[in-house]
Amino acid sequence: MPNYLLKNQKLKEIRISQELCSEVPDYHESWPSDIYFSINNVTLGYWTSPTDFVSTRGLYTPHWWADGASQYGMLKTLSVTEDGSFIDNKKVSEVTLENLNLIPGKSIKYRISVPNDAQNVGGCTIYGKGFGNYNQSIRVSLYYETEQAAVSC
Repeated sequence: MPNYLLKNQKLKEIRISQELCSEVPDYHESWPSDIYFSINNVTLGYWTSPTDFVSTRGLYTPHWWADGASQYGMLKTLSVTEDGSFIDNKKVSEVTLENLNLIPGKSIKYRISVPNDAQNVGGCTIYGKGFGNYNQSIRVSLYYETEQAAVSC
């Protein structure tokens, strides 16, 4: 994702909001998946999705989408600050902004994955605008403070 921050802007928080659920071939009511999040190849933490939501149609899922396919997920908000990494305001790791090798003007690599060695190895469905229950694409917000340049008299 692009990083438009300037050298005089100090990043205070990255916040990413997305709708996710487990993925399984066909359908299985009890199918947890450990979904991991990373930025610039640094693992921030994971969330265990409880299931592949198929039995109830998603509020925004198009009519042409098959009834037996994943319909919706849960809205998850990932944030990274100077105090650590959080999912839905619950601390999941000690990884801070300082650990992410963020450089003004250089793209930020964001990854969502289910590693083969996770405790719950399922899949992951990512929903975007026009699908699921939240009618949003992945939302990324960068919160920053502008540092004032020293002025000499």
